[in-house]
Order: sequence, then C-alpha cells, then structure tokens
Amino acid sequence: MGKGFTGLAKSVFHARIQQVQEELADKRLDALFVFSDEYRPGYTLYFSDYFPVNVIEESPQGVFIPNEGEITLFLGGINAKTAEGISWIRDIRSVETLQKFFTDKQSRLGRKMRAGLVGEAILPVKYFNRLVPLLENSDFTNMDALVNDMRMIKSPEEVELMDKVCKLADRSIRAAVKRLKEGVVSEAELAATAEFAFRAEGGNIGSATILASGINTKKPTWRPSTKLIGPGEAVLIDVNPSLNGYCADTAITVFNGKIPASTQKVLDVSKEIHRSVIDKMRPGDPASTIYDYFLTETTRHGYRQEFILYARGMRAVGHGVGLDVVEWPNLDQDSSFLLEPGMVLGVKFDLHGFDFGGIRHEVEVLIEEKSCRSLNDIIYDDL
Repeated sequence: MGKGFTGLAKSVFHARIQQVQEELADKRLDALFVFSDEYRPGYTLYFSDYFPVNVIEESPQGVFIPNEGEITLFLGGINAKTAEGISWIRDIRSVETLQKFFTDKQSRLGRKMRAGLVGEAILPVKYFNRLVPLLENSDFTNMDALVNDMRMIKSPEEVELMDKVCKLADRSIRAAVKRLKEGVVSEAELAATAEFAFRAEGGNIGSATILASGINTKKPTWRPSTKLIGPGEAVLIDVNPSLNGYCADTAITVFNGKIPASTQKVLDVSKEIHRSVIDKMRPGDPASTIYDYFLTETTRHGYRQEFILYARGMRAVGHGVGLDVVEWPNLDQDSSFLLEPGMVLGVKFDLHGFDFGGIRHEVEVLIEEKSCRSLNDIIYDDL
C-alpha cells in the first residue's frame, strides 16, 4: 500500500473516520455517504486519500462510512484500479454498483437505511434517484456542516502541506513576473509560464489560472487570451496550484513597465492595506472584521467605491482554502464565526473601477494561537 495522495499517515484518516462514526452514533444513523465530483475532490479526498484523474471517464468519488465496520470507496472504473495502490481503503468498487451496494445493506439491516449525506450540492440526480427509495423517509440527513467544520481546522501536518503549496504559488508568480519583464508576451503565454513553474515541481492545477491585463482587469474573473500585454498595463496574476492534494489561491497585480504617479499610488496603497489588514487579524475576532478592516482602510484612503464594487456577497474578501481552492468558510461582511487557530483563509483584496482596470491581491493566512501570518511570502515582494 502506498503513502496515499497527500502523504499523510494512515492514522490521520482513521481518526477522521472515528470522529464521523461517533457523530453517527449520536444521531442514530447507520452510515454516512460522502460524495465529490472529479473537479471538487475535497470532501472525499479528506477521507479516502485519493484524487481521481479527471476527464478520462466520468469519475465521481463516494466514500461510504458505516457506524461500524469497513469503509468502502466508490470511483469510476478506471480510477478504481488506480486507487488500489494509493488509497488506504481496501474495499474499492465501481460507482455504478452503488444501488446494489445500498440494496444489500438494506437487506442485512432488515429495514430501510438511515443515512447522512455530505456533498448534497454536487450529488448527481441520477445517483440520488437510485438511492433515495432505499432510505428511511426517502431522504438523506444533510451532514455537510460536520465535515466542513472538520476540514476548517487544519492539523499541523496539513499546515505544513499548505505552507509548501503556498510557497510553490509564490515561485510560480515570480516566474511569470520575470517573463513579463523580458519582453512582449500574451496573457496566455504568461499563464503558461506560471503553470509550467508549478507543474515542473510536481504541482497540479487546482482551478483555472486567471491572468488578465489592461482593460480585462476590470472583470472579476478572466480566461487568459492571446491579447498581447501592452506597455503600462495592469497585469493580474491569480494562480491556484495544488500539491499533495492541498491548494493555494494566490494573486498579485503588477504593471508592465512605467506607470503614472497616480497609478503607482493606487498600487502602493493597495499593498499597504492588504498587509495591514493581515497584521490586524487576531484569533477570537469575528471573521466579519476582515471586511470591516478593508472597508475602513479603503474609506480612509479614498477608495471605498472601488472596494465595494466586487466586495458584496459570497467570497467578498476571501474563503477557506485546503483540499479545494475554495472551501468553507466564506468571508464577507456577514461572516459571524470566530477566527480560530488552525484555520487557513484566502484573504482577498480587490479594487476595481479605475481607468486602467483593477487590482487584486490574495494570500493564504494561517490563524495561530496569538496572531495570524501569511503562508505566502509574495505579499512582501517588491515586484
């Protein structure tokens, strides 16, 4: 048996399973079914230590955790073979056998199953329709919150993995900036430079690279195009590598060559605000204070309207980062949870609506016992 996708010890996964089984006993449930699709692996990767290779087949992943007994991993047929040498789970089956598996469990119980579900938002209708007739009251008990809370607090071993991938994101961005300074380049070529840098070190693409220049930085997201980056244009570089299953979500904005003093001021102030907000974050604070800090500082510097343009609603100023690039919790003006040691948050600062376009900075921030610190060094670079 291999070390698994993350490299974490098997005992880590056993402890996670035990915590779930204690919750199942408390709720008098027979089992928990954890589901992920091939692009958002976090829920199942957290328990299985296997990340399916996507696109080659329809390869969703399910982990069946009974209140006692053996754990079962479900995958697409091709991935099921690969996982045999990677996941710690021994009972690995095709996802197309789910219905028969649940039917057999029902027969052994002598009644319909009482089951919890994690991944409700991404469980395909076709699997849901096959399983619900086999469940008590034809329904699952939603248990997303249980696993979200478990994943939200990273262990020291997970923090070490997060630190590595954040430093990898830093090196990727530096490679792109170096290429930008060497001569004319397109958005797509610059994105390829950044992606090559982390792929060459064994990283994977956690989610799409955002690389926008000039007028394209007016948009909150952008697919790199063949547009050549012009002199003096803003260049927003947002990379999302994964390494050993753990992800980074890191962004900076630079300019291509000389820029007016007024534009330089915006850039300098944006960096100052982003750094100062991280310095002000403290364990025990309500998470909404992150938004409040940004709002106070942008108002003080005269950029309130440019801040609130894209700082409304979901992920206004960031989100959790871990096995998925974007995971629980959400950071906005209404985030009422308290900052706790072990959380890793992608703290995002956007200013948009200028003549030149917009600016984004984002780094992963670790909440520690007495303070908070960026896992990315790029925030302190003078690029």
